[in-house]
Amino acid sequence: MSGNILMINRHFTILAIGFAKWRGCDPRALAQSFRRLGHALIEVDAEDYIPWRWNGFISRVFRRLFLNALANDYNKDVLAQAASAEFDFILVFKGMYLKPETLRVLRSHGKPVYNFYPDVSFTDHGSFIPSALRHYGAVFTTKSFHGAKEMADFQIKQLLHIRHGFDPEVHRPIQLSQAQMERYGCDVSFVGCWSPEKERLISCILNGRSDLKVIVYGIGWKYASSEFKKSLGNNLRPGVFGDELSIAYCASKVNLGLLSRAAGDAAVSDQTTVRTFQIPASGSFMLHQDSAEVRTYFEPGSELMLFNGEADLLLKLDSVLSDDVAREAIKIKGHQRCTNEPYDYSAAARAIINIFETEAN
Repeated sequence: MSGNILMINRHFTILAIGFAKWRGCDPRALAQSFRRLGHALIEVDAEDYIPWRWNGFISRVFRRLFLNALANDYNKDVLAQAASAEFDFILVFKGMYLKPETLRVLRSHGKPVYNFYPDVSFTDHGSFIPSALRHYGAVFTTKSFHGAKEMADFQIKQLLHIRHGFDPEVHRPIQLSQAQMERYGCDVSFVGCWSPEKERLISCILNGRSDLKVIVYGIGWKYASSEFKKSLGNNLRPGVFGDELSIAYCASKVNLGLLSRAAGDAAVSDQTTVRTFQIPASGSFMLHQDSAEVRTYFEPGSELMLFNGEADLLLKLDSVLSDDVAREAIKIKGHQRCTNEPYDYSAAARAIINIFETEAN
């Protein structure tokens, strides 16, 4: 018994590479979960070197022209931090700009090097990731469909599934002002990046239920069709982050949980996303694309609503928008499920620590 208590109370220091620090993002939520468990993080944020929100023409041209130089500076500082710090293991979040040769040097320190990977595909986010995966002692993926094929394709040593989560410091119910309701209030909203599939589903609502106010927030929607952009007008808006994201969730009668497909392989599709947990955690109603995995986390019809295809999407919208009492009950139960489990990133943090402790012993 005393040995178990000692194991539970052990606290570690993690060299956390690629951990963005803005509130509400997945890496910060994971970092805060580690901290709440008593662990310490030494962070190197890739966004300090290569800001992903550079959307203006000049900044995008600058990033394209100088990406290699910026990435070199980032990798050099990662190695400098590793050489000067004392830590127990290294955890890389995604590793979009981390070079394979940098990982080889990091491994020479004799400490485990792990990767937390949150996205659908290992090939859609730059050239460094596919060739770097073989250098990690373990890759923690949030996608349950990643398995033997990915391990063989990318020579991954150990692939472990952990789920997405929410950030309790950000994704929570927010009391909105009248002015905020006028700005963000709507019947239906979606927050996320553009894809042809998402455009198709939202277009179904715009065309089939033209009386509804629909707002779409996110990046990449410049690639949407001119008809789609014209239909939404000023309700096609930039991305929302941090507390503004929770404000948008809370101001929407219905929040859509739409799933992504891999750009390189349309047959590879999400089962859950961060929105699966962020929306109900904010005390908001979620209408989510049906999947086997989402059913393992929430009770359909009680804690969220599911739809399967365009016709069912419209039917479910008609149902929930016409019944405020039922919608409110589902919001309450979905929020309770998120907070009681809890569906934050603490389970992911514990899983990573457990792997380290197992391998260390």
